[in-house]
Amino acid sequence: MMAGGLFWAALSIAQGPAFEVASVKPAQLGATERSLTHNMAGKLTASNATLKMLLMLAYQVMPYQVSGGPNWLDGDGFDIDAKAPPDPKETPAQFRGMLQSLLADRFGLKVHREMRTLPVYLLVVARNGPKLLEANGGEPEAGARIGGPGRMTGVRATMSMLATALTKPLQSKVIDETGLTGAYNFTLEFTPEQNPAKPGADAVPADDGPSLFAALQQQLGLELKTGNGPVEVLVVDRAEKPTAN
Repeated sequence: MMAGGLFWAALSIAQGPAFEVASVKPAQLGATERSLTHNMAGKLTASNATLKMLLMLAYQVMPYQVSGGPNWLDGDGFDIDAKAPPDPKETPAQFRGMLQSLLADRFGLKVHREMRTLPVYLLVVARNGPKLLEANGGEPEAGARIGGPGRMTGVRATMSMLATALTKPLQSKVIDETGLTGAYNFTLEFTPEQNPAKPGADAVPADDGPSLFAALQQQLGLELKTGNGPVEVLVVDRAEKPTAN
């Protein structure tokens, strides 16, 4: 039964959308800048992009969710130029499927997902209580979004939405444990960090403004504590350097 399931999965990928042409080659020696761009016209362009960057795009995971793989996973860069026939109905899921197929074909990539208990941040109410404005219901579409470096806005946002949004600047999973069940409007301004501290490590104080940790307490009456929680991880079982073409 298991073998049949694996065969069906491989067959479905092979028959799904694929890039029509794809050039994959090692980046030039000494290249330092890395870029990865794509559009819904079925075009992918990578310059000195690592396999880890490609995995994050193909499987919609954060850096902390990638585990295993060869020692060059996050070091060696590759130049990729891939194109598919224009399809006005192409969806983000179809694009990711094309990239997954490319990685399986050219990098011999094999991965699986699993749940692990890892260090996480817990979003809780600070000692003096929350400083949040409850939404009145007349606002536009709800959500908590990054509005640029060091700025986050919430519109009819739940604490679960805020926890999810905080995952990006913190580069670690955040779990809502505030117990707050309402929807709120807020603006959060902080000094972004290039290499944010991992859960359990000491955060480096910001020189020119409040850190994210301090801003949450001062502006929203919330706090980040460290703990352990379930994290879905993408495990790289196999990957090989592609031959240039």
